[in-house]
Amino acid sequence: MPLKTSWLNKELILQIIRSTSWISILYFFGLLFALPIRMLMMYTAEEESIAQYNPVNSLFHYEFVIQLGLTIIIPVLLSVFLFRYLQVKQSADLMHSLPIRREKLFHHYVLSGIILLILPIIFVAFIIMGVHAAFNLSSFFHLKDIGYWVGTTIVLDLLIFSAGVFVAMITGISAVQGVLTYILLLFPAGMTVLIFYNLQMLLFGFPTDFYLHRNLETLSPLTYATLLDGRPLQKIDVILYLFFTFLFYVFSILLYKKRKVESASEAIAFTKLRSIFKYGVTFCTMLVGGMYFAEVQNESFDWMIFGYIVGSIIGYYIANMLLEKSWRVFHKLKGLVIYGVVIAFVYIGIQGFGFYENNVPEQSEIKKVYLTDSPRMNLDPKLYGYTFTPDALQEKSNIELVRKLHQQIINDKKINAQLPENEFMRTAFFLYELENGKIVTRQYRVDDRIYEQLFKPIYESTEYKMASNEIFHIDADEVEYLNIIGNGPGKWTVPFRIEKDLKEIIELLRADILVESYEDQNYYSGRGSNIEIFLGKDHYVYLDFKPTYKGLEKWLKDRELLNQTTIVPEDISSIKIIEWDSKEMTHPDLIEEKIENSTEVLEIKDIKQIKEVLTNAGWGRTHHYIAIFHFKEGNYSERLYLDEEHAPEFVKAFFK
Repeated sequence: MPLKTSWLNKELILQIIRSTSWISILYFFGLLFALPIRMLMMYTAEEESIAQYNPVNSLFHYEFVIQLGLTIIIPVLLSVFLFRYLQVKQSADLMHSLPIRREKLFHHYVLSGIILLILPIIFVAFIIMGVHAAFNLSSFFHLKDIGYWVGTTIVLDLLIFSAGVFVAMITGISAVQGVLTYILLLFPAGMTVLIFYNLQMLLFGFPTDFYLHRNLETLSPLTYATLLDGRPLQKIDVILYLFFTFLFYVFSILLYKKRKVESASEAIAFTKLRSIFKYGVTFCTMLVGGMYFAEVQNESFDWMIFGYIVGSIIGYYIANMLLEKSWRVFHKLKGLVIYGVVIAFVYIGIQGFGFYENNVPEQSEIKKVYLTDSPRMNLDPKLYGYTFTPDALQEKSNIELVRKLHQQIINDKKINAQLPENEFMRTAFFLYELENGKIVTRQYRVDDRIYEQLFKPIYESTEYKMASNEIFHIDADEVEYLNIIGNGPGKWTVPFRIEKDLKEIIELLRADILVESYEDQNYYSGRGSNIEIFLGKDHYVYLDFKPTYKGLEKWLKDRELLNQTTIVPEDISSIKIIEWDSKEMTHPDLIEEKIENSTEVLEIKDIKQIKEVLTNAGWGRTHHYIAIFHFKEGNYSERLYLDEEHAPEFVKAFFK
C-alpha cells in the first residue's frame, strides 16, 4: 500500500525559517518598541505626567514614524531575501533540481513569508491587550482600536509583500527587485502626478490641482500609509488592496512557471518585457525632465522641451545599461530615434487639442457654475475634517459674467503665459455643471489687475457673496462662542457667548459683507483685527474685522468695546509717511533706511489726521505711499500702505 506523503515539506520550511526568520524577529522588536514599550513609558509615570496625554484616534499615533518605516521596509526586505535563490545562478540551479514542483516551491516560500510577516503583528497585539488590561488604558484607546491596527497593518503588509514577490518573478537581480518594487507601488500615484503636471504645461487651463487633490494618496499604499495616523483606512480601499494582493499572487505564480532558470542575474527575466522596461523608463525620465526644467525656468516652453530631450536620452541609456549590464550602449540610437518620432506625433496631437483649450460651455448648456480661487473642492469631511466648499452660481446674469471672464482669459492666452509670478497673481478655477450631467473644469493663473473689471461685477453680486463667504452658511444657533481678537499692543481677545450677542454680530457681519465693494475686499484684506467663530468639532470660521465694517464697529462702540478690540487713533503716537518706490523698497530694512535719510517724510501727530490715515490705510494692490504707525504703548510699529484713491488730500498735497 503506497504511503501518503504530506503536502508540507518540513525541510524546506526549516530552510526558509533559518534564512529569513531574522527579518520577522526584527519586525517583532520594532513593533514591540513602537507600541507596548512606548505605552508603558507614557502611562506608567506619575499621575500628573499621565494627565497630559489625550485619547488617540488609532494605535498608529504611537511612534508612527517607526511603524511607517517598518511597514514600508520589512515586507520588501522579506520578499527580496525569500527569493534570493532565484537571483543567484547556483542557488537557482540547486533549488530547481529538487524533486519538487515549481508551484509547490512557490507556495512554500510565499506562505512561509506571509506567516513570518503576520506573526509579529499578532504577538504584539496580544501584548498590547495585556498592557491595556493591566493598566486600564480604556481612557486612551479601546480593544477595537487594537483590532483596527492589526487589520490595517496586515492588509498593507500583504499588499507590499505580494508586490515584492511579483517583481521577484520578473527580475534576476535582488537590488533591482527592491527598487522596482517601490517603483511599482508608487507607479499609479507617481505617473498620475507626472502626467497631470505635464498636461498642465501643455494644455492651457488644465486643472491639475483639482485632480491631484481628489484622493491621490489612495492610489499608492505607500502614500496612503503616510496618512494612517490621521486618516482611517476605508472599506473600499481594504477591498481593493486585498484584490490586488490576490492578483499579484496569481500573476506571480504564472510568471514563476514560465521563468527560465538561466535568467538569474538578468535585470529583466523575460525578453518580451525588456522593451516595456526600456521605453517605460525613458518615458518616465522624459516627464521628470520636462517638469523639472519647466518648474525651474518659470514654466518656460523651450526649457520644457529641452527637459524632455535630456530626460529621454538619460532614461533610454540608463535602461540599456541595466539590461546589457554594460556602459557600452551609446551606439544604440535606433530605438531612441523611433521613440522620439512617436513622442513627436503624440505631442503634435496634444497641441492640436485646441477644442479643449478654447472650450467655454454655452449659456444654454450650463446648469450652474463654480468660480473660486481654490481647486481643492468637494473633499470628504469624514476623511479630511471640515472644509468649506462654496455654493455654485445659478443666476443667468452671473453665469454669463463668469463665461465672459473665462473667454477673455482664453483670448489672453499669450499674455498670461508670459506673465511672471507676482503678488497680484491669483488662481481662477472654473467648474461648470452642465444640463446633461457632464462637468467642465479649467484652472488658470492670472493677474487680477488685468481682469479687475470682469471680476468686479461677479464678486460684488449678492449671490456670489452669499455663495463664497462661509458666514452665510452657518447657523447662528449652532455657534458656541465668538472671539474678536485685537490686533496691536494693549488689545484684548474679547469673547462673546450670549446667544443674543452672537446672533447680532453674525447678522451685522453679513450685512457689512453684502455692501462691501470689490475694491475694499482686496484693499483691506488681511487688515485689522480678527474674528473667530467656533461651531464645535474643530470647525472655525475666520474673518477680518475690516475698517469698512461700519455696522459691527458701531455695535462695539455702543457697548464700549471698540477700543479693546481694534486700533483706534488714541493708540498711535505718530505716523510717518513716505512715497513708495518699488525699486528701493524691496525689504523692510530699506524702508526704515529711506525714512531716516529722506527729507520728504510726512510726520502726523494730529488726532484727526491720524484717524483719517488709519481708516484709509490697507495692504492694497497699488502702493503709492507707505505709512509707518508708531504706537504709544511699547516700542511697536506697524507698516501699512495707501493708494492714490484712499490717500487723504493732505497727504497728496504734501508730496506734490
